[in-house]
Order: sequence, then structure tokens, then C-alpha cells
Amino acid sequence: MDFFANVLKSVRYVNRGGKYLLVMVMALSMQMFFPLLAEAQQRSIRVNGIVLDEKGDPMAGVAVVYANDRTSGTITNGRGTYALFVTSVKDSLEFSFLGYEKQIVAARDAALIRMQPEDLNLEEVVVTGIFTRKAESFTGASTTLGKEELVRVGNQNVLESLKNLDPTIYMPDNLTMGSDPNSTPTLSMRGTSSFPADESAASFKSNYQNQPNQPLFILDGFETSIETVMDMDMNRVESLTILKDAAAKALYGTKAANGVIVIETKRLRGNEQRVTYTGSLSLEMPDLTSYDLCNAFEKLEVERLEGVYTSYNPTELDRLTNLYNSRKKLALEGLDTYWLSKPLRTGVGQKHNVSVELGNESLRVMLDASYNQTSGVMKGSDRTNFQGNVNVSYRTKNLTFRNIMSVISNKSEDSPWGTFGDYVKMNPFWQATDAEGNILRWAEGQMSDGSSQKIANPMYDSVIGTSFTSNYLKFTNNFYAEWTPMEGLKTTARVGVSQQNNNADSFYPSTHSMFVSYTSDELINRRGKYILENGTSSQVSADLNVNYNKTFGKHSIFTNVGAFISESKYQTYQHTAEGFPNNNLADITFARQYAEGTTPVGISSLNREVSFLGSLSYDYENRYLAEATYRASASSLYGKDNRWASNYSIGAGWNLHNEHFMKDVEWLKQFKVRGSFGLTGNNNFNTNSAIATFKYYTGVNYQGQTGAYLAQLANSQLRWEQKLDRNIGFDMRIFGLGLSFDYYVSDTENMLTDLTIPTSTGFSTVKDNLGKVRNTGYEIKANYTLWQNKNGFFNVYGTLVHNKNKIVRLSDSMKAYNDAMLKTAANKGTSTPVLMYQDGLSMNTIWAVPSAGIDPMTGNEIYIKKDGTQTYTYDSADLVAAGDSDPKYRGNFGFTGEYKGIGVSAVFSFLTGCEMYNYTLVDRVENIDINYNVDRRVLLGRWQNPGDITQFKRLSGQFQDEDGTYKNEVTRATTRFVQDRKELSFSSLSVYYEMPKKLIQPMKMERMRLQFYMNDIAQWSSIKIERGLNYPFARNMSFSLTATF
Repeated sequence: MDFFANVLKSVRYVNRGGKYLLVMVMALSMQMFFPLLAEAQQRSIRVNGIVLDEKGDPMAGVAVVYANDRTSGTITNGRGTYALFVTSVKDSLEFSFLGYEKQIVAARDAALIRMQPEDLNLEEVVVTGIFTRKAESFTGASTTLGKEELVRVGNQNVLESLKNLDPTIYMPDNLTMGSDPNSTPTLSMRGTSSFPADESAASFKSNYQNQPNQPLFILDGFETSIETVMDMDMNRVESLTILKDAAAKALYGTKAANGVIVIETKRLRGNEQRVTYTGSLSLEMPDLTSYDLCNAFEKLEVERLEGVYTSYNPTELDRLTNLYNSRKKLALEGLDTYWLSKPLRTGVGQKHNVSVELGNESLRVMLDASYNQTSGVMKGSDRTNFQGNVNVSYRTKNLTFRNIMSVISNKSEDSPWGTFGDYVKMNPFWQATDAEGNILRWAEGQMSDGSSQKIANPMYDSVIGTSFTSNYLKFTNNFYAEWTPMEGLKTTARVGVSQQNNNADSFYPSTHSMFVSYTSDELINRRGKYILENGTSSQVSADLNVNYNKTFGKHSIFTNVGAFISESKYQTYQHTAEGFPNNNLADITFARQYAEGTTPVGISSLNREVSFLGSLSYDYENRYLAEATYRASASSLYGKDNRWASNYSIGAGWNLHNEHFMKDVEWLKQFKVRGSFGLTGNNNFNTNSAIATFKYYTGVNYQGQTGAYLAQLANSQLRWEQKLDRNIGFDMRIFGLGLSFDYYVSDTENMLTDLTIPTSTGFSTVKDNLGKVRNTGYEIKANYTLWQNKNGFFNVYGTLVHNKNKIVRLSDSMKAYNDAMLKTAANKGTSTPVLMYQDGLSMNTIWAVPSAGIDPMTGNEIYIKKDGTQTYTYDSADLVAAGDSDPKYRGNFGFTGEYKGIGVSAVFSFLTGCEMYNYTLVDRVENIDINYNVDRRVLLGRWQNPGDITQFKRLSGQFQDEDGTYKNEVTRATTRFVQDRKELSFSSLSVYYEMPKKLIQPMKMERMRLQFYMNDIAQWSSIKIERGLNYPFARNMSFSLTATF
């Protein structure tokens, strides 16, 4: 009768909303609940009980089902209690809650139930960021990583750990910026599907635009930036889920084409009070093993062989001879400056995190504060973060409120010592310091006879006030409200706001080395430069989701409907000024003027979105699974005629291990076959691509009015990039072996790029949707537990990822672009391969002219034309597809083990099946400036005399450019420098010790753990290439302590 009374209350409530809804509810009530009432009248025994979690805290929302017929039941209230009528005390009751083991007990034993969590190491739960699903009934392709897995392979940041754990996420080494702590990594998932980003915003440090191929990041249910993920403290992370195929990621519709990474922070559990401290000390050690430069004697010999000190003019010959003798004298006296070490250090960093949990069963509060200071290996390069978080949760009856407030303050400093490349080129017979260790202004001063010119010492720039700083302050507040009005029905409302302010200052004093050539009166007044940048971004989003989960006998359904609305905007402005009277006035207000030829510049963006979501899942006896998702989205990013886009997915699965004929097969713990297909979108693009933009004639004024002109054509037909995913796979567990496999085919259409149009329109290009690109591949993941008992375990694992990228339809649309690239390649000053697109080939194809090697008689390179003939003349029309820079195979393997509290974990990663253009051979061996240091292979492998059989050609001559200036002729892009790339890396090693409880309990401690990490330990590569051109790579080592009180 109580249940029926609740229904009447619901009817009276709905009656206030409208008579039609009242009729519907009454009809539904009579149909569904009258039979239950009749049966309940036959049950006279009332069972009361309480349900507790593993920590002894009451659990709300636990489903309690009358197991005899499964058509009636209830859920526990906010105090964890329930009441249910049964026919006999021998009747069975079933208790279930997502993420916990199901329990079936007799009614007479149901007064106190203690729920136990399911084994999360078996990835039983999939967190999507919108709702949580049980992995066994989920048909999508996903990977879930817990906090313990993330911290086992490193404690630098979440992205570094993810790189070592799942090669599905491809985060290539940044060969230019190396291990710069202030550099944001590049990420992609399942191949390249979009054109590279517009370079217009590359000079802004406050760049809020996502990379085109970057996955979507979700933090506690809300979209966030890669920078926030990189800076967040790892101790906050509870789990990380990677959503890969359409069935998994279609929930996020038009933002999910590149995959979704869902991060959940720690949840408040139980009513115990605890304090946890985690601290670590880290060391960053520079890795210079990829550099092989000449020493002082070798460089002098290179110069002598190349004729630097010879001349037909007797006077000039005397001068050059004196210069050679003076340099050799210094070398004989021991001068051999190792310039690579001058700007470097062993960076010492530290991290501290304190987490405090307070409250009772209704109100819980978590206070979290962290400090993270990273010191790079370049002197003066640092990144410092302060972060504070307040997590409040309040639960009453069937209502739960949660609020997470977070503040991040970041300060970044780039090295005032300049780029690492400034030191790589310095000759070893030049001096860095005087006898007392003082930094010299000139590495080589002008001699009295004029036999040498002044050479600026890059170290000097670090002591005159050079400064490169940037900082940001980000505030985020996310509010959640959950209402569970009845068993299986939950309504969730969420509102999130964030605000970020950025500032950046770059100051080059007037005596900086970049102004050495400013010697005329006019240029002297322009010495010194200041770049000031200000940026701000904000985001507001809200959503409402209602989901229903119900089991009807052998049938189970889960459905979710939701509505989403958001607004995000940003703006950045940059001012460049020049002309500073001295080195001390490090403020833009002291500048004489704006930099010549420049005015203040800026970018801005505004994007408003609205979308509606529907998702339905069904399973029969947890054997046969089906899912469907549909999301309709509209965005202001795109043309007015194509604002709306539909995204969908359909998935199916079969839990073979749950079949009746498999019940006696004890060795098969799990065997699920699944498949899906669906359509998702990508909107990682500039906000102004679809609309007409105007620029002002700032220098012209007519009667107080400023004119404007059309700068970009509008395209009202511009639409979303769309990706059609097909995926089939299986998940299997046999005793201690876990195995998963996925095969996918992904087609991306409507790719956003510049389309060439007739110049008669007044424009050369317009933004449009073009072409079709396909990524095909597979992913295999295996892990095997070799040994496990009460004392510990030992597990080995490995992952192999294969991807092939192919342009299906694009070349015709890109003909004008390709022609422009051919013209660029024809320029005698172009030494790097150009990027072109051709149907049937990869988007990352390396284009080069075939080479037959170096002619032993002349020292010139022999090129092979398309008709097979050979020539000494380079022709860009002979360019061929010489390789693909995307690895076809990537993976990792490793082990983790523990015995009586002592644990060891190691990870190795590898890649193969790709090529690389070896720019070190090009820039350091052939396209050299003989006045600066070179690779040792210049001395050992270059052609010198007729008959020499060498890999490298003779020193190139000069050519006259279009403007009449003479320039060194450079080595062009040829297959001679396209090399097969194979790499094996020792990525991570960690050792930890978990202190026995009997030792720490007298100190009122719950847990104490000591851990040692090493990352980026070693790399073996088939290509010898300089890594870290502007900033060197580094090995990381850290020691950490975790204590819980």
C-alpha cells in the first residue's frame, strides 16, 4: 500500500503540471502497479535492512529485487535502509549496484548487507563522462586506466604516463623542442584525419585553439584543454578512460571524431577523516647522445680541407694564415670549448600535494592543494604550478549535490640563454669565458690585423636582463545535482564555468646578440625589443541528463536522454615595441616605438553550441547486447545553412561466456565479441572560417571615418568535418591471460581547408570542405599474470597498434595547392621536403627526387628523372613519394610485479614501418655554414677528390637569388636522406616499497609508500639524428613519498 500511495502522490504532483500528463501517468500506474499490489497483498512478511559499502558507510540507490520473480523491488534510501514484503523468510533477495558485486541472500539474512566492489583491474566499469556503464554490457571500444596504473609508470603528468601505457595515443617526440617543460605535446588517436593547423596563431603564447587531430578531453564531465590536463596534479586522478570507436565516443557528437579521453578525479567516499601527503624530488638530466660534433682540431681540419684559409690574393692569404695559426695555437694550448654544456644544468624540481577528507555520511568535503615546480635542463627554464581544489558532496534521501571548485596558477619561464641551436653551431676554438670564469661578450674578438670578425657569445645574453615569462590563472567551478526519484531512474543536472587569463612578456635588451648587426645610426635607435601579450578565455556549459536502468526478467535496458548548451570564447592581443635606451628598462612603456612594420595584432573566437542526446542499450540475459546513440548538434562555427549536424552510432555484442553451453567451461572467464559503426564530427577550427571578415584602413581617415575592406569571403555552406567509424573486436580472459583485439576503418570527409578560386573574385582562396581520407588499422592488447598469491603478483603485458593512412579523394581539389608546393620545391634555397597530397597516398608522405648517389669523379649528386635517365640537374617535376613519416606499427611491452610490499615496473616502447627525412645529414653535413661547427661526418664522409666514393657530396657553391643576392646552394630533398625508421625506447622504470602496516600504525598512519622513477632512460634508433634542436631532450629521475594519516 505504501508503494501505491507513492504513486498517488506522483499523480497529484503531475496534476499540477497538466491534465493530459495526469491521464497518462494514471494509465501507466494502473497497468504497471495494480498487478504488483495484488501480489504484494499475498506477502505478509516485512523485511527491513541496511546496506553498507566496503568501508561500512550506508549506500543509497542499491537495487533490492525480489529474486523469485524479479518483477518487484525497491532501492535503498539516503541512509542505506530499505523495506520489502516477502512471502517467506526463505525467499531470496538480490542486491545490486554498479561497480559492486551482486549479492543474493535469503530474506532472513538480509538485515545487514555489506557490498564489495568488483575487481576494477578487470575494467568492469566504463566511465563515459556523461554516465557510467558496466563494461560487460558495453559494446564500444575503450580502455580504462586507474590511478595506480598511471602512477606506476611515472609521476611527471597524466599525458606522459598515458604515452607509456597506451600506444593508441600517439604522442611523437618533439624533435625541435625536446623536453622543454613549457612545450605542449602533440596528440592523435587512430591516425591523421585533418589538415595541419593554421599557422596564423602560432606566434601567440596564449593559443586557446585545439590542434586539428587532437582528442577531446573531458575532466569530471566537462570539456577541458590539453594544457589543464598537463598541469593538473596526478594525485587528483581517480581514473582515465579512452573512448575509441563510434559506439563509445558518439555521446560527444561533433567533437568526438578524434577520440575522447575522460578523466575522473577522486570521489568522496565513506565517513572517515583522513589526510594524505605526497611529495617528490625530481632530477632532469640532459641527453646529448644524439650529437656528434667536431672538436677544435677536427673543425680546423675541416676548414683547411674546404679551403677556408686559402686565397689567390697574397695579402688575403697572409691574413687567413694568421687566423688559422692563432686558432690552432689556442687549440694546442687546450682550448676546446664544449659549447653544448654551457646553457645546460641538471634541473631539480619538486612536487607537494596535501589532501584532506572530512565529513560524515551526508556531507563530505575534500580539500586538495598542490605545488609543482619543474626545472628544465636549459638554465632559467622553469614551470611552476599552484593548484587548489575544493570538492563538496551532500547527500540527502534521493538527492545528491556535488561541487568541485579548482584554481590553477601557472608561471612559465623560458631560458634567457637562447635556443640550444645557438650553442650547437659555436666553434670549439672560440672562448666562452675568460681565465676568471667571467662570460665574454665576444666568443672571438677582432684581431689587431683584422684577420677575424667579432663573434657574439650567446651566453652573454643571459646576464644582461633577457627575459621570457608567461603566466595564467584559471578558475573552474563545476556543479552537479543528482535526483533518484525511483529505482533505476536518475536525473543529473550539471553547470560548469571556467575563466582563464594569460599574460606573456618577452624582453630582448638593447645589447642582445640579435642586434649585433644594428650598427647604423637609424638601427642603433631600434635596438631592444619587447613583446607584450594578453589573453583571456571563458567557457560556460550546462546539461541535463535523465537515464533509466531496468531489468525485466531476462531483459535489461538502459536509456539516457540529455540536452546540452555551451558558450566558449577567447581573445588574445600582442604588441611588439622596439628601441630601448639601455638594458635595465624592461617595460614596454620605455620603448621608442612599435616595431617597424608592425601594429598590434590579435585573434578572437566565439562559439555557441546546443545539442540533444539520446542513447539506448539493451541486453538479453547479459548475452546479447545492442546499443544505439544519436546526438544532434548546432554550432555557430559553421555556415548558416549547415549549422546542424547529426551524429549517431549503433553497436552490438555477444557475451559468449554467458551462454548456457559455456557454463561448464571454467577456463574461459570472458569472451565478448562486439562491433559498431557510426558518424562523429570534428570542430577544432577557427571561429571565423565560415563568415566574411573585414579589416580597417587604419592609416586612412576621411572626415572622421575609417574605411574597411573585405579580408575573407564567407561560405554559408561550410559544415562539420565528419568521420564514419567501423569497428569490430573482442575481449577475452582465459585464466590469467587477458586479450583484446580491435580492427577499425575510419573515413573522414568534409575536411576543412583552403580552396583555390579565380583571382577575379578578388581573393585567391576560400574555406571549404574537401576530400576523403581513410585510416585503417588494428589494436592488439594482451596481459598475463604469471604468478599471484597473498604475497604478491607478477604480470607481463604488451600492446601492438597498426594504422595505415590513405587519401581516398582529394588531389583534384588540391591541385592548385600541390602546384604551389612544386614551385616552392623548385626554389634553389628549399632544402626540406614539401607537403603535397595525392590520392592513394598518406597525408604524411615524404616527397623527394630519386637519387643515384654521389658521382665519384665530380662529387655532384646524380638525380634520376621520371623517365629513368640520370642528370646532375635537380627538377621538382621528378618528385616521387619516397616514404611515409607516420609509423605503421607502434607498441609497448613491459612487466609489473610485487612481493611483500616491494614492487617493480618497467615499460619499453617501439615503432617501425615508417621513414624519416634525416635533416641532420642535410643541415650539419651538406648544407653547412663552414664558419660554424659541423657534424663529425663532414670530416669523414664528404667527397674531397676525384675517385672518392662517399655518402656526402662536395661543398656546394653559390647561386644568385631573384633579388640579386648571392646565397649558398643547398642540398635539395632527395631519397638519399629518406631513411627507414625503427626505434626501441626504455620508457619507464619504477621501484616502490609499501611499508608494512604494523610499522606505521603506531605513528597513526594508514599508509606509507616510497617510490623511485626513471623516465626516457634510453633509446635505440636506426637513424642517427640530432634530437632537440631548440631544446635538448632529458632523462627524468624522481623520488616520491606518499603518506596517509
